[in-house]
Amino acid sequence: MYPMEADHMLSTFNLLEKRDTISKSLSTGMKRKLSVMIALIGDSEVVIFDEPTAGMDPISKRVTWDLLRQYKQDRTILVTTHHMEEADILGDRIAIMVKGTLQCCGSSVFLKQIYGLSAFDHS
Repeated sequence: MYPMEADHMLSTFNLLEKRDTISKSLSTGMKRKLSVMIALIGDSEVVIFDEPTAGMDPISKRVTWDLLRQYKQDRTILVTTHHMEEADILGDRIAIMVKGTLQCCGSSVFLKQIYGLSAFDHS
């Protein structure tokens, strides 16, 4: 493991004081953050996240989005989400699936032109 990187991530998620805590005693939200950190520290070329911010409070979501944007420079990150805001913020390319069938794929700008801005409304 990379101690400095781990400490940086723990600090980013405000979990430095939990550094020596056994994972099963962490809250669900903390476990979610821990799984994101572990996936990114692994230094894999491709990382797949399924609903990485599900159950997180708004501040933790933003921190996670910032971290994923930072780490996507060095690897491919695939994220599944039901939230268009999250797809818009994180995705270079966004694929929309309905009942397991790919409906369309493209940049956020392209999809906004097709479906309108309201589909990506962040409010």
